[in-house]
Amino acid sequence: MLFNYPYSTDQIITALSSKSFFEEIEQHYQCKLPFVVFRHPNQSKLTAFLDLVTSQQTKTKFIATPFDSSKPFSINSHRILETDYIPENSKIISDQIEWLDLENKYNDHIQLIGNALSSIQTSPLKKVVLATCLEYKDAVNSPFTYFKRILSAYTNTFNYLLFHPDYGIWMGATPERLITMSDRRLQTMALAGTRRLETNEWGIKEKEEQEFVVQEIVNTLAQYTASELINYSDAETIRAGQLEHLRTTITAELSISPIDAAHALHPTPAVGGVPKQDAVDFIRNQEQLDRSLYSGFLGVVYPEQTSLYVNLRCMSVHDNKATVYIGGGITEKSDPHDEWQEVLYKANTMGRILASEQ
Repeated sequence: MLFNYPYSTDQIITALSSKSFFEEIEQHYQCKLPFVVFRHPNQSKLTAFLDLVTSQQTKTKFIATPFDSSKPFSINSHRILETDYIPENSKIISDQIEWLDLENKYNDHIQLIGNALSSIQTSPLKKVVLATCLEYKDAVNSPFTYFKRILSAYTNTFNYLLFHPDYGIWMGATPERLITMSDRRLQTMALAGTRRLETNEWGIKEKEEQEFVVQEIVNTLAQYTASELINYSDAETIRAGQLEHLRTTITAELSISPIDAAHALHPTPAVGGVPKQDAVDFIRNQEQLDRSLYSGFLGVVYPEQTSLYVNLRCMSVHDNKATVYIGGGITEKSDPHDEWQEVLYKANTMGRILASEQ
């Protein structure tokens, strides 16, 4: 999908060299003012919104909503910067990251998976996505250095770097679009199933998980439109870094606003579960993690189009410590050991960024 969004006619866009582009943003960050830098999938253009923290609300803005929908925020586009960015080459030092307190993280997550499997056997719950986080203590480089590595390593994902006083620095490379909506036409996706690149076939667990996600999204959209106005594709395999996922594209004609559509879909079965409320209740009661912005949604609201993404493959950076957030879907066919290996595979999406050098 091409992204060629019209801004408000009264907004000035400043085109800069890549060097000047990042210098401007770093100066803004030194003042502890909100900003976001982002790149849409398979695009070369980088865009930055610099929020001057005034009473003026801009029509074009970047919005972010945490998983629990509390404290959503927006970053206004008081200044818009753009550059055509040529990624720099990064050398991967190692895929083996030294995560902090890994044994305890493993034990806690295995126990949580066991609780989920028991609940699936005794309740209406069919799938629940369990999240954890892994910490890396030697994140001594500038956040901008890590973000440039993301831009180099992951070109077919939505890439962003943001700062907000309430949340600090976050960055990510998410493969999952929540919605793109223009006029009444919505496009979303069902993304589930994870495997390493060298795996030959999808297992029954992954295929069933994908079917859960597709059906739940279709059922949600059917509350807002006629069933004949909802269409979806066959599942296809897509690559995201060193992993592959199953993706189904879903379209619909809706009469509600893009933000209402996003809240109707959130949390999708790819980050919550099936049935939605049962999964959310399990997560609230059992998961000992503040997900914060992880598995919420974020993206850009333009005057004529809205494009929002599920915040996956992301990390926060604070005081030289990076916190990488990961989740995985648990169904009755899940094997706890396999699920933990999936956690490590997904964590390495950001881990490779932390362990590379330029």
